[in-house]
This record gives sequence, structure tokens and C-alpha cells, in this order.
Amino acid sequence: MGYQAHIVAATIEQSVIRANPFQVIWRKFCQMISRIFYSQLEVNGLDNIPKTGPVLLCANHANALADAVIIQSILKRPIHPLARSGLFGNFLLYPVLKGMQAVPVYRRQDKGDTSKNTDSFRKSYEMFAKGAVLLIFPEGQSHSDPGIREIKTGAARIALGCRESIGVSPQIIPVGLNFGHKGKYRGDVLVEIGKPVNLDSVANEKEHDRVEKTTKLIQKGLGEVTINVESWETMNLLRRVERFFAMRHGKYRQRDLALKFRALKKLSTAYNELAHKDPDRVAWLDRKLQRFEKICKRFGIHDYHLTIKYRPSLITRFILHSIFIITIVLPVAFWGLVNSIIPFLLTRHTARFISRGTDQYDTAKMSLGLFYFSIFWIGQSVLIMTYTNTAWALFYFLSLVPGAIAALVVRREREKIYDNVRVFILFVRRRRLRRYLEARRKEIELELAKLVRLAKSR
Repeated sequence: MGYQAHIVAATIEQSVIRANPFQVIWRKFCQMISRIFYSQLEVNGLDNIPKTGPVLLCANHANALADAVIIQSILKRPIHPLARSGLFGNFLLYPVLKGMQAVPVYRRQDKGDTSKNTDSFRKSYEMFAKGAVLLIFPEGQSHSDPGIREIKTGAARIALGCRESIGVSPQIIPVGLNFGHKGKYRGDVLVEIGKPVNLDSVANEKEHDRVEKTTKLIQKGLGEVTINVESWETMNLLRRVERFFAMRHGKYRQRDLALKFRALKKLSTAYNELAHKDPDRVAWLDRKLQRFEKICKRFGIHDYHLTIKYRPSLITRFILHSIFIITIVLPVAFWGLVNSIIPFLLTRHTARFISRGTDQYDTAKMSLGLFYFSIFWIGQSVLIMTYTNTAWALFYFLSLVPGAIAALVVRREREKIYDNVRVFILFVRRRRLRRYLEARRKEIELELAKLVRLAKSR
């Protein structure tokens, strides 16, 4: 590379595209939507994304259009998605895609003219030369599998073609979207951002080999930022095992999704070792857990109940918290429930009806929720203004969001308060039950620890 080429490369690596007004508004919108639909959205590894220069984000595709909304919400730099060409024909999505400066991708399965991808790739290179961040889902389509599928070669061809075109490769960053309860309202999601994919090992390969090996490197990078198992039964087993380890010595890591992710990665590695070498012990473990969980389910006991130490200070805080919820939050929640119950139910039932799989449910909820709540809230405000005045209508409209938030809080806290009181009374009346469950839990913990050590030693 000559001196002038070095100057050009350095300029590109320091360049960055500034967000246009639409992209600024769109990011704020995505942040709002993500906060509404997910109780926890945690990001780990954000520092791995460069502040300048061309970047190609490669993400797993587990939740349809919701995946792009989540990724848009966490990055300050504007993101330009590579979207399948069919989406540009949707009159609702078209202005959004144009505002984001999205790049169309033509696929054979969509009966698209794949020859047009030459222009799409050229447009990508031009944007990379300006320091753009492009987003691609290299699996090709959204799915509900418990792990990532074999990815397509498109991401590799774009990255390698970019180097040939402008002399600089974009930083390839794997992004893992890990959903704790996909398809469940107010679930959680961890966005695990990996380190850039190192392409040094493919520099001297032939063109075809470079594409294949780069694709494998991207696949490996995505595998490191996601949990990948053969079936949902295995995933559920690993999550049950993780809960046991999470609450050893009374420590409960419910709010730290990154720690939970790392624990599941270690457990999946141990499981893969044991499942092939000692499947009988794995089956025994599953039966042991199922028996324990069956007893807990019979009495309505959750895992965290066995970690609670009923000290006077804890009981006092619980009583004060419950009084606050009942006297302050509940009246506001009732107001929110009255004004939002119809669009909420319509959103939930319609989303289930039109979704063809759990990977589409969150996207359906987001789209339908925006539609139904907008129609009902604006319509209700217009009615208030018709029968009163503008001031009262504005006050009414501004009260709808706090009311809806309070209703969500009460919905969550109501079950928690009821369960905690019920289990507290149960343990007071049946002390031997708690001691029995704690003993069984301790026994399973010790056996789990032995199995993990056994897997590591093999």
C-alpha cells in the first residue's frame, strides 16, 4: 500500500457519519419502545464498537423487526440496516427505511433480482468510505431456534469487497441478542457485543477461500455472544441449573443479565461434554430437578423464597413497600387500567393471532401497540376536549402515560406481594417443609457442582 493509500485509509478510519434529524428522532423512538416492551434491556461490551470509521454489525436474528429496534436504541452512532428488498414495498416501512438510509438486499427466496445486489454492495462501500455503521443479520431470516443458524456469505462478501473497493475493511462486530422470555410481555434481553472479528488469518487466501473462512470466523464470533444448544428442552434445563447456582449462599442475580449469560455459557459447555460422554447422569440430573420443581410448584414456592431470611428489618421494609404500592401507586394504576385496558387486550390477542411464531410476537406487539394505543388515547382525548375544553383534554392526555406505567408496576408487584405473604404464612405454619426443601436444594447444588467439575476434568 502506497503513501497516498495510507492517507486515504487513515482518513476513512477516522471518518464518521453524523445522524440526520430523522435518525435522531428514530433512535429516541426506539429507546422509548424498548423501555415499554422490555422490563430489562442490558448491554455488555459497548466499548467494542469503534467511535469512528466503518463498522459492520453482524447480529443474530431471533425476534424479527424487534431486533433492529433494540440495536438502534443502544448505539449513539446512526445505524444503516441492510434490509430485504421486500420491506421497501411496505408503505409503512418505506419512509422509515429511507430515513435510516437502509440498503436493500435481494434474496432468491423472495424471488428478487439478485443482480441488483451489485448496486447494493456498491452503495454499502460508498457509505463505509464515509464512516458508516451498517447492520446485517447474516442468518438471513428470523427464527425461533435455540441457537444461531448457519449464516450466509453476504456479510463476508461485503466486508472483503469493501477492502478491494476502498482499501479499508469495516470492523466486523458480532452482536448477540439474548432473550430471557421471548414472546412474553415485559421480558428481558441482553445485548452482548463481541470483539471485532480478526481477518488477518484470511489475508493471503484465494478469493473463494477468503469468503468461506471469513464466514466461519463471523459464525464463531456470533457463537461467542449467544447461547447455542440443540433444543429448547436443553435450554430450559440449563436455565433451571443456572438458577440453582445463581442463588447459592442466598445470592440472587436476577437483575444482572451479563452474569447470567456467562453462567449459561459455562453450563452449556459442561452440558455438551457430559451429554455425549455420560448421558445417563444428565438424564438423572433432569429427573432430580423435575421432582424438586414439582414439589415447589405444588405449594406455589419460587426459587427465591428459599433464600429469604425473615428478619424484622426485612419484614418492616416489605410492609412499608406494600403500603406505598396500595395507597399511592394503586389509585394511579386504576386510572391507567380504565383508560388502557381495551388497547392492551386488543394488542395482546391480535399479536398472538397474526404471529406465525414466537420470533414475530414482539414485533407484532410493538406495531399493534403503537396503533391501538395511539388510536384510543387520541380518540379519548378528543372526546374530553369535545365535552370540556382544551386544558382538560391536555391534562387528561398527559395523565395516560403515568397511569399506564403505574398499572404495569402494580401488575408486577401485586403477584409478588401476594406470593410473598402466602409463602411467609406457609413457612410459619409448616417449618419442616422449608427445611426439607432447603436440604433437597443443597443436595442438588452439591451434585451439580460435582457434574461441572467432572465435565471440566474430561
